[in-house]
Amino acid sequence: MKKLLIATLAFMSASAFSMAQEQPVVKSDLVLPMFGNKPKTEAQQQKDEKFLTSCDKSFTSRQEASSFFMERGWEYFNEGQVDTAMYRFNLAWLLNPDNKDTYWAFGLVSAAQGNNPEAINYLEKALAYDPKNSLLLADLASSYVAVYKEKRKKKSLKKAGTYAQQAINADTANAYAWYNYSVIKFHEKQYDQAWTYLHKSREIDLTQIDYNFVTELMAQQPDPKGFFKTNHP
Repeated sequence: MKKLLIATLAFMSASAFSMAQEQPVVKSDLVLPMFGNKPKTEAQQQKDEKFLTSCDKSFTSRQEASSFFMERGWEYFNEGQVDTAMYRFNLAWLLNPDNKDTYWAFGLVSAAQGNNPEAINYLEKALAYDPKNSLLLADLASSYVAVYKEKRKKKSLKKAGTYAQQAINADTANAYAWYNYSVIKFHEKQYDQAWTYLHKSREIDLTQIDYNFVTELMAQQPDPKGFFKTNHP
């Protein structure tokens, strides 16, 4: 009887665990970009007003308060507390909807979660406020490359190339932009150019390079400069 009870409990636990794995996690609007971008109830609007009034008393301006919550958000994000970070980014956006960094943050978090189309949506919102921001342009290039890998549509790769070129034009010392341009040329099967741009990135900042990509590139064509070499057993 005891063995039967243990077996039954084990089966029930396994079934519950399986169901928990199959059911998608529904996130609170508090930790979705722009609070889920939904109309708010009267109670939620009152809560927002109370928060804004409190910030008005604590900061010299809502722009300053927005920057404060952005900084806290990045601290949480770097610690791996993504939901807590997103809530802080939402508060920063509530305080200043014209703060481009809030949309940039929404985009980067969405990209980190694998939702690249949504990431692009927010990154392009940010770009509307600062169209020549080289780092932002490079992030957009990266997101379009990610979409290309998912859908294999050439228009995504072309868009990535446009953003990468704009990022480089805005700042030729942007190593991440050169790296993304290398990845784009790899997918276009232009391996000579891929190596050229990869080395430009390396010479500026080696830490921007993903060595998994280097391995993929070497599999198609050895490094013409011989800097990266295949390790044979």
